[in-house]
Amino acid sequence: MTIPEDAPAATPFGAAPAITTDTLRELTPTEAFRQSVKRPRGFTFFLVLAMVGAAAAQMSAALLTLTLKATEIDAATATTTISISSAVAGILTLFALPIVGTLSDRTRSRFGRRRPYLVVGAIAFVLGAILLVTAPNVPVFVAAHLLITTGFVAANVTVMALLTDQLPADQRGVATALVSMSTPIGALFGMAVAVPFGQQLLPLVGIPTALAVIGMLVLAVVVRDPKWEFPQPPFDLRAALRVFWVNPLKHSAFTWVFTSRMLVFSGVAALNGYQAIYLLQKLHMEPAGLGTAILLTVVVNLGITMLVAPLVGKLSDRLGVRKPFILVAAVILAVGLVLASLAPDFGFYLVACTVVGLGQGVYFAVELVLATQVLPDPDNPAKDLGILKIADNLPVTIVAAAAPALLAIGAGPAGPNFAALFIAGAIAAVIGGLVILFVRGAR
Repeated sequence: MTIPEDAPAATPFGAAPAITTDTLRELTPTEAFRQSVKRPRGFTFFLVLAMVGAAAAQMSAALLTLTLKATEIDAATATTTISISSAVAGILTLFALPIVGTLSDRTRSRFGRRRPYLVVGAIAFVLGAILLVTAPNVPVFVAAHLLITTGFVAANVTVMALLTDQLPADQRGVATALVSMSTPIGALFGMAVAVPFGQQLLPLVGIPTALAVIGMLVLAVVVRDPKWEFPQPPFDLRAALRVFWVNPLKHSAFTWVFTSRMLVFSGVAALNGYQAIYLLQKLHMEPAGLGTAILLTVVVNLGITMLVAPLVGKLSDRLGVRKPFILVAAVILAVGLVLASLAPDFGFYLVACTVVGLGQGVYFAVELVLATQVLPDPDNPAKDLGILKIADNLPVTIVAAAAPALLAIGAGPAGPNFAALFIAGAIAAVIGGLVILFVRGAR
């Protein structure tokens, strides 16, 4: 069965004729949906616009404005405040990613099953921004962080769901690549537009938030997302819990890849999560210049990563090996972290960020390719790749939990012991690189 070419196209907010379950006779629901819905011109552009905006709001908060606000509330306890907030937000992310995705799949609203979450995400960003600017204490500060995180999760899940819903597998390559690059690009853009405002929280928070809200609402308006008329899958608590589970003994290679990824990303999280407070308290940078400094680190890091990744990827493909590159990448990351711990000034720290960017470029070029070679169910990869994404986010919580103890080691008049934190991250990265050697079934 095919849908006639002259079938009416869906319009914003579900005005198109609904799809019927008769389509299931020969096509899966998603295949039938793709044939019946007409994508707007510039579909990929609007997906990227929404993700760049969401990343601008979330990353500018993580890299700059949360630190500025925590310092404003109480400079003496700023590191503890950031640790608590990051830990809670990290836990929220781990659970919210699959939960929001499941809720979206089960939604049967006349506004569509994806569009409502774009609107909810935009509202969460606005509320988070308001609370972040006005927060008088730590609980409100944490609430602001949670709302901003919710907005980013909603954008992330919805954009990827729309991409999968509406693009056939053989047309997703370019779109997926562009959407994947949206987070670092958004971080760069969010910092760049806010830098001229120094430490004024209102524009620093407001401008990136406006970018997020505009991008998400524009996508909500232009996307064709008619009411999903296929039967709602029955709720099964046991199946829902299995979403988070892969048997570590039966699929040991996947377990080692997950462990390696988590350890390497813990090293990166140690630097990213605390570099702003490090620049303020250890390198004695003025708050007014912090935004410019963070922007420079993002430019250097992203630039090196984007330059190195494709070159290493081609070399890895030619040689047919991945594991040696991952080990080398982990060592380079560790060297960058050690250099950061020794930095006497911002110029030296920028060199350390360059080394970290080099390590990330090598790592990102090959690690995910290796992961796809050891998936427990290659024919149904989405669930396992979703679990693998937990290894990207879990380090934020791990580092936030461990950071107060590490920062307190030998702390004195000079302030927190950032060297202990960064060196611990370096050790985690090296162990993560060594763990990858235990992976069987891939080179």
